Amino acid sequence: MQEKLERSLGRIIGWGLIAATLLVTPIWALDPINPIKMLAVVPVGFMCIALIFANRKCVSWGNYKTTFGLVAAFIVWQILVVLISGGEFNQQLFGSQGRNTGLITYIAFSFIFFGAVVASGSDFIKRFISVIYIVGGASLFYGLIQAFGADPFDWVNPYSPVFGFLGNPNFQSSLLGVLGAIVFAQLFVKELQVHFKVILGINLLVTLYVIKETASQQGFLVLVLGIGVVVGLYVLRLGRTLGIGYVVLSIIGCFVVLFGTLNKGPLASILYKDSVTYRGDYWRAGWKMTVEHPIFGVGMDCYGDWYRRSRNLAATLRRGPDTTSNAAHNVFLDISSYGGFPLLIIYVALMALVAISAVKVLKRQTSFNPIFAGVVGGWVAFQAQSIISINQIGLAIWGWVLSGTIIGYEINTRNKADVESSTKKGKSPSKPTQSSAGSVVALFIAFVLGVLVGMPPYVASAKYKSALETSNPTVIQKAAYIWPLDYSRMIQVSATLNENKLEAQGLKVALDATKKFPDNYAVWANLDSMKSATAEQKAQAQSEMKRLDPLNPNLK
Repeated sequence: MQEKLERSLGRIIGWGLIAATLLVTPIWALDPINPIKMLAVVPVGFMCIALIFANRKCVSWGNYKTTFGLVAAFIVWQILVVLISGGEFNQQLFGSQGRNTGLITYIAFSFIFFGAVVASGSDFIKRFISVIYIVGGASLFYGLIQAFGADPFDWVNPYSPVFGFLGNPNFQSSLLGVLGAIVFAQLFVKELQVHFKVILGINLLVTLYVIKETASQQGFLVLVLGIGVVVGLYVLRLGRTLGIGYVVLSIIGCFVVLFGTLNKGPLASILYKDSVTYRGDYWRAGWKMTVEHPIFGVGMDCYGDWYRRSRNLAATLRRGPDTTSNAAHNVFLDISSYGGFPLLIIYVALMALVAISAVKVLKRQTSFNPIFAGVVGGWVAFQAQSIISINQIGLAIWGWVLSGTIIGYEINTRNKADVESSTKKGKSPSKPTQSSAGSVVALFIAFVLGVLVGMPPYVASAKYKSALETSNPTVIQKAAYIWPLDYSRMIQVSATLNENKLEAQGLKVALDATKKFPDNYAVWANLDSMKSATAEQKAQAQSEMKRLDPLNPNLK
């Protein structure tokens, strides 16, 4: 029966959320954050879609045709982008170093999203809340350890030491803000005993403390917005006039906060930071990429290769021409720059479908549902942070699951009259059959395939770390060519060899990097720094650097 399928999908997604958020490998891999999270997400996505198709006879496909069509279009267009855009192929597949948000990761997100749509219902949301308690509790506990200076790992991190399992304090604060909003909504659950509500209250207080210790104010803004949505949905149930008044005040408050972040109004001195201006530089560059490559974009996770070419003179000079970014710090602009307007339109359509689904559920509910209100509040909070932040894997998976959960909840909790109406129109209900043996085989194959597909970046990172620890120049030089090739690794290896009087070997790696990544500014700058590079090679490097960074005043 579909109920059994929903439970199985729920367990897979739950464990996927836990793994993708909490797994880090500071001992085994040079990048301890992103490759392992990609390795967690990809098998989960593959398992979700495999389980659905293994039990396709008990899925009411008619209910999901719009969602399935959008997800399929989202995936197909990304594949076309990889084939047509001209971006470096491996980078588009596995993502750039430090991000790993290429085609494979986005396909996994899409599969997980659709899995959440099929699985979502009253029981799924309740189990989802349990996962939030686990992940939120672990993130808070580790955040406290970091805040107290007792972290057992010696992280290389230029920011606040409180970054949880996500590698960056902005991501940690945003995650805690999203989860905190959902936890806050549980205080309205009448069935919860008083002592458990006290625990939730303590959880929220600790959340505020850890967010403060991250030194990232976006966590507070995300938390306040999410809580504001939950309270607003509650107030609307108390009375129409009261609800309208709350909405008006909330809109005014949002504008005051918005103007404050833009250095205007009474809250400017509190909310404005220089980083807002820098984000504006990234946004303008991302929009320029979109406008100049409107159909297929610049390639999946190739923003960094195009940033220097797309920024304006003010952005070039503001912090110096060598300050760059490999993300737009806005998920919508990331997607539009990756795959043009078609990919953006599909993504916006998916998010619009989430909003429409949420409104439908809220309209047909006769009383305040704190669990669903928490999910909606968390989704709005996530969307807010996605406008000013990066699609980091451990955080992004929550946005995709929350989105799928809302759409699926609307579909899977429709009343019986809807089902009967569909049957009268000739739409036969799905057969209540599920093959346990077929499911097990499908899950095993999907898991193995997912691991194989998602593993290369992690293996490469682990092998490279091991190579560096040998201090053997020959081993280190070979490590530059570990598949999938990564321009930053090749630069690091060639620079290391060059500085240790192995100029010929360093030059070879540097030249190979320019052949593999001809549109990457850093590889040409690295070639220009090689001691044994010829005058002709240096001249070519400088010419290419000027092509890739035309407004750089340091290049003649």
